[in-house]
Amino acid sequence: MSFHVLIAGGGIGGLTLAQGLRKAGISVAVYERDRAKDDRLQGYRIHISPKGCAALHECLPEELYDRFVATSGKPNTTLGFYDSDFSELLAIGDPDAPEHYIDSFKSVSRISLREVLLSELEGIVQYGKTFTRYEQRPDGRVRAYFDDGTHADGDLLVGAEGVNSRVRKQLLPEAERIDTGALSLSAKVPLDEETRKLLPRQLFAGSGFLFGPQGKAVFLAAHEFRTRGSVAKAPSGGLLLDNSADYIMWNIVTTWDKLGDRVELERMDGAGLQQVAFRALKGWSPRLHKLIARSDPGSISIFPLKSSTPVKPWQTTNVTLIGDAIHNMPPTAGVGANTAILDARLLCAHLIDHVNGRRTLLDAVHAYEVEMLDYAFKAVALAMRNLKMGVSASPVQRFLTKIMFRFFNAVPPLKKQMSAAMMK
Repeated sequence: MSFHVLIAGGGIGGLTLAQGLRKAGISVAVYERDRAKDDRLQGYRIHISPKGCAALHECLPEELYDRFVATSGKPNTTLGFYDSDFSELLAIGDPDAPEHYIDSFKSVSRISLREVLLSELEGIVQYGKTFTRYEQRPDGRVRAYFDDGTHADGDLLVGAEGVNSRVRKQLLPEAERIDTGALSLSAKVPLDEETRKLLPRQLFAGSGFLFGPQGKAVFLAAHEFRTRGSVAKAPSGGLLLDNSADYIMWNIVTTWDKLGDRVELERMDGAGLQQVAFRALKGWSPRLHKLIARSDPGSISIFPLKSSTPVKPWQTTNVTLIGDAIHNMPPTAGVGANTAILDARLLCAHLIDHVNGRRTLLDAVHAYEVEMLDYAFKAVALAMRNLKMGVSASPVQRFLTKIMFRFFNAVPPLKKQMSAAMMK
């Protein structure tokens, strides 16, 4: 049957969907507002979960999945929780666990992942196309309009343009994004022998959280390639947009009022934000201050944390949404990119059913939307719960949480149970 899918937006979710549809022989076109494939250089790495890896493996041709694995960093097999002085509260997982081709966490640069997802999509991804609106056509198809005066017709339009999705605003004007009142202040630090000594061993096999006083938390993770010495490859422009050098990322999560004036903070350069970080973590471990002191100045940034509000199932049409376009969440659960990848796999599977005559288009899209809304907004709720635990918990709540973590850490059967629950 003749069937064509329009995807507005070439982020992780949109490109994964395009790869899956192309692999299945389904006609697809991606319309990306960037002018060229290398316009969107986002230098931080992301964790891809076993479920995310399985979804990528299902959507990508084998050679592209192989490339994804080859360009990922050392596997993430642990998760640690610490007090502000780096005393261990709870450490789960196995730092010596072997990496599996699919069934394991992987750490990957956003730049590298984007390069993989764009591979073999020449002629499918069209650049310089900013979506403006859509229109339902009398023949049952949908027309997408772009700001350059052009348009495209298809059988299905998928909004994948991220947090400010215009498809969402037209389809679900009631679906709002909220400002959580929290922020992320983060940077990269070159990973070398000196910075390696500043962190616990566990953090080189996963990530870690430090819980401090006054509604402040720090997230730490190392992105380390399988062979040593790659730190020497960092370009003269610094670590921000480099995807070849080993580094440590630190990330302070708190609320704007605990750091100062929001307008002034958002205007600061890297050097100014570095001083803000020192002040914010006064009294925390000296090792953390040494780490911040070695930050790449060009990588230090601050941004607000926003989230989507729960959305009830809507009347299904031949327009739908994936990824941040529908379920934007703060990064405090580490599942945003994975959820977009799962969306792409799920929608692709249902569209394959439609093309093969097993269900109508609207039935396929409806089945996707019902399942997606369930797991995606559970992920949003988890991210918001983690955020509140880090920045809104009372001193008593923080004290009790630390006692609970230490108790689980000291009782092997309970620690094993928690490890299985949190590392799945």
